[in-house]
Amino acid sequence: MSDLTDEDILNLERSIQHPHFIELVDSNSPASAASLKIRDVVLAVNNKDVSESEYIEVTKAIKDVRDSNDRLELLVIQKHFYDILKENGISFNPRFAQVIDTPKQMPGDYMNFSKHTPRTCEIRLSTTDQTFGFDIVYGKYDIGAYIQEIAPDSPASPTILRKNDRVLEINDKFIDNEPRKIIEKRLIEAKLKRFIKLYVGDTHTYIFFQ
Repeated sequence: MSDLTDEDILNLERSIQHPHFIELVDSNSPASAASLKIRDVVLAVNNKDVSESEYIEVTKAIKDVRDSNDRLELLVIQKHFYDILKENGISFNPRFAQVIDTPKQMPGDYMNFSKHTPRTCEIRLSTTDQTFGFDIVYGKYDIGAYIQEIAPDSPASPTILRKNDRVLEINDKFIDNEPRKIIEKRLIEAKLKRFIKLYVGDTHTYIFFQ
């Protein structure tokens, strides 16, 4: 469960199917600080079940909360977990959701992070490291990729890599318009070399340079 302020910009996937999921989370936003994730399925808005609602109904429910200056609370679950539950006929029990509050003050690294500046992040695995320490989520239609999560105390955590960064290059190979299969191949190659260089930009930078 993510507890958000009305300053958030929520990018819902526009579809005739339901439930609807988060298509994009803006970098360095309250939504990102509250751990809302790309591909989170929206099940409820301020305790109102929207799992069977149409896109326009979900967006209206969110807008109504914002217009009333109330706090926006979303009940969400990652899409791959939702799909597993759905396939097995298991209902999601909101009692097991974790409430994640937006910080009263945004963390310093969020507030002071430079915008409109692409970054190069190099990560080298030590002899004991098994992973680079970040998770990837793929873009719309499985084209391109974003950084979904960065594990604490991992090889990636001390770098300037950030959640929701759009990955533009992997080891000097442009992948922004590549399909998932090609990106997975590049990641496997990097892990075999035990080194990866990522050229990335936050969501604002990515849009700025489009």
